[in-house]
Order: sequence, then structure tokens, then C-alpha cells
Amino acid sequence: MAESLITTLERLDARIKDVTMRNARLVEQNHKLEEEIADLRLEIAEARRERDRARLDAEYLTVSHRLADSPDTLIDTRRHIAKLIRNIDRCLEMLKE
Repeated sequence: MAESLITTLERLDARIKDVTMRNARLVEQNHKLEEEIADLRLEIAEARRERDRARLDAEYLTVSHRLADSPDTLIDTRRHIAKLIRNIDRCLEMLKE
């Protein structure tokens, strides 16, 4: 009977070591996966910012093509808009004073 108890304890000890090692591997794997998730979240945020910039650029291009039929007209339209913006800036400066 003592032999079977010792054998059982040895088996339990070996099983405890296996479970402890497996737990340590799982904790390490979990840590790596959490780091990977954090990195992927950063990549997603950057990709969304790039997408938003691309959408804005596309919108500006669409508007600019609607403003003018030819490149010369587009240049004149941009100059006119820039002049209007400068006038607005001057008006705002005058209002501040």
C-alpha cells in the first residue's frame, strides 16, 4: 500500500509540473498576443487616418474638377478662392482690432 501511495504522489508531482509548465507557456503566449493586439490596433488607427486623408483628397479633387472644366480655369478659380480667403483673413484682423 505504501508503494502505491508513493507512485500516486510521483504521478501527481509529474502532472503538477506538466500543468505548471503549460501554464507558464500559456501566460507567455498570452503576453505575446496582447502585444500583437496592441500593435495591430495602432496599425488600424494609422490605416484609418490614411483612409480619411485619402477620402478628403478625393473629395477635394472632385470639388476642384466641378469648379473648372479646364486646367486654366481651375488655376484661375484657385487664385480667386485664395484671394477670397485673404480678404476674409483681413476682415477678421480688422474685427479683432
